Amino acid sequence: MTGVSTTIALTNAAQMLTLAGDEAARAGAAMRELGILEHATLVIEDGRIAWVGTHAEFTAKLAAGELAAPQVTHDCSGALIMPALIDTHTHLVWAGHRRDELELRLGGADYEQIFAAGGGILSSVRQTRAASEQQLYEQSLARITRMRSCGATTFEIKSGYGLDLESELRQLRVARRLRDEAGFRIKATCLAAHAIPEEARGSDDARAAFIDRICTQILPAVVGEGLADYADVFCDRGAFTKAEARKVCEAALRLGLELRLHANEFGHTGGAELAAELRARSADHLLHLSDEERAALREAGVVATLLPGTSLVLGKPYANGRALIEAGVPIAVATDCNPGSCALENLAVVLALASYGCKLTPAEAVVATTHNAAASLGLASEVGRLAPGLSADLLVIASNDYRELVYHAGSPLIREVWSRGQRVDRAPV
Repeated sequence: MTGVSTTIALTNAAQMLTLAGDEAARAGAAMRELGILEHATLVIEDGRIAWVGTHAEFTAKLAAGELAAPQVTHDCSGALIMPALIDTHTHLVWAGHRRDELELRLGGADYEQIFAAGGGILSSVRQTRAASEQQLYEQSLARITRMRSCGATTFEIKSGYGLDLESELRQLRVARRLRDEAGFRIKATCLAAHAIPEEARGSDDARAAFIDRICTQILPAVVGEGLADYADVFCDRGAFTKAEARKVCEAALRLGLELRLHANEFGHTGGAELAAELRARSADHLLHLSDEERAALREAGVVATLLPGTSLVLGKPYANGRALIEAGVPIAVATDCNPGSCALENLAVVLALASYGCKLTPAEAVVATTHNAAASLGLASEVGRLAPGLSADLLVIASNDYRELVYHAGSPLIREVWSRGQRVDRAPV
């Protein structure tokens, strides 16, 4: 393969998950609709999917001259082809590490205790503020490259380890470089309201002044440089109140940013309600939800993004995915890759955790990490399904049954990762 203009046929896959359908996020029973084809072939032209169908149809169309002969034929007999994964909640631009906290947690300290003692997010803030843009870029490039090798080709990246104007801008500039220089498909989110920084924790006035700086300085500067698609707020116990989060969200909306919200991780703290009231694109975590909160998310069209890796690492309960599906709320699943509460980089493993922990069926977990994830990011016309016209972002799995992604969770089943029609799990050939 020498370039995206090459016509490539991935032929005779034992099973293909097309996720055929429209661009809307799927909820309820629709989350189990995978559009499965048996013995299927897919044709790539100019980095996009040109044709999808059974292998018998492919050979018949070739014989009739209705399809041009591909320049490269890639035999996928015995394998599974599915859309590449989409990671809709990451904090992957950071410096340093928090490996010491791992041992503290295993010794019994919980997240909130570590944070109150000056660890947690504030530890990453100190390390990230001290790093140059190039240092941040190099560390983050290595991280996102590993994540892509695990099956994800599209990423949402949040700031939030700067908590001041220059450091927040630096994080978001790195996310932009990962998109423009390294070629990753990225949506960026300004999460300046991730925590109250150490210098603003001395009084109520200092806290209020920091929130005001987010609204009047940081968000306008981010928008002025075109560095973010979304704004986010950590609306939860120990972070920002519902009233504080509303102030930041409304400032972001006035500036033209859409919303994603950290919500209801530690309790019924108003984040899910606010996400529904302001029609956020996504409400994330959601370990604590009432029937009324689930109904509000459904009526507002908010995608519920579950982060089961964080529950695993922190020893917390898992979000009740079954209840969300029964309530008709569309679900996405993401890694929450971050330096402290969940440094997991493998979305394929988190997909399986969504089944074992959140009680999604394997089909629902696949939809949550592909099409619904794309819809949450406004990218359902580009990725998340296998259909003509969409980008050729796909996985070749060493299995003939998609359920093995859950059944054999963590096994190296991903044989190939393709993005924009290029195989990216190895150097182009």
